[in-house]
Amino acid sequence: MKQFISKNKKWFGYVIYCIIVAVGLLYYRFPSDALRDYVQIRANNLDTPFFLSVDRLKPWPPFGLKLGQTEISFKDRPDIKLFRTDSLLVRPEAWSFLKGRGKYCFECLAYGGDLKGCIHFKDNSISGPFNTEIELKNIRIGNYEHLKYPIGRHVDGILWGTIYYSGQYKNLMDGDGEANLTLQDGRIELSVPILTLGSVEFNEVKIQMVLKKQQINLARFELKGPQLKGTLSGTIGLKERFAKSTLELKGRIEPFASFFKSAEGVSSTMRFFKQRLRKGALTFIIYGTLGEPEIRFT
Repeated sequence: MKQFISKNKKWFGYVIYCIIVAVGLLYYRFPSDALRDYVQIRANNLDTPFFLSVDRLKPWPPFGLKLGQTEISFKDRPDIKLFRTDSLLVRPEAWSFLKGRGKYCFECLAYGGDLKGCIHFKDNSISGPFNTEIELKNIRIGNYEHLKYPIGRHVDGILWGTIYYSGQYKNLMDGDGEANLTLQDGRIELSVPILTLGSVEFNEVKIQMVLKKQQINLARFELKGPQLKGTLSGTIGLKERFAKSTLELKGRIEPFASFFKSAEGVSSTMRFFKQRLRKGALTFIIYGTLGEPEIRFT
């Protein structure tokens, strides 16, 4: 084999040179604008409520496409940006197509952090069933403008975690999913003030939730902050209008000394604690809807 290569190294050199030239010409002469327009037209002609906008597109070795600034919004509300990226790299997994099941992996820069994962279309059609796994790192959740639209309040912090989902895009609430998330160094705005608090600052929030049969089971929600720590669990019954989703949650709050210090001079708050505080903690339930939650201490 070595002798064969040695005798024909001149021809190997020509072949390698031709490959490099072909790849270079393909890259520089690639019809980026035409392909970008084609992708946008195909995506926006699908029977979905979403609108796709891509600033630029170019090939990325091997066999990938890199999209520049990309936005997904609602067709009837283009001012609401469902998702926005600074860059998005998409690569097909070649072996999956031989099995008749398209699989695409992606890396995305968005909201100051990174997202990466894969989307697997089970029948090689984007309109059919699919599953996806996503890993999030260093996402600045306060920069995600759309979050306040469905939940009606502001959340800030740095998000890490993993998300798994399996279903169909035509009815996402009927799918199955699971999320394990950690939110650090932020603040949650409360739609219903708890005692003297209109918002809660935290050092860390750990969340574990499961989606099944149009219901989210909040198995774990643990908050640790400078003024208190708390837990929350229960279910959220999803509705087509997200703000109408029903709440059945139970929680526990354990205030620290700094909380009492901030509440000094508020006699009603101090009286409340004397009446309700048991073993250093308060218990409560949250009911109503996501858009109009109600809280009752027990």
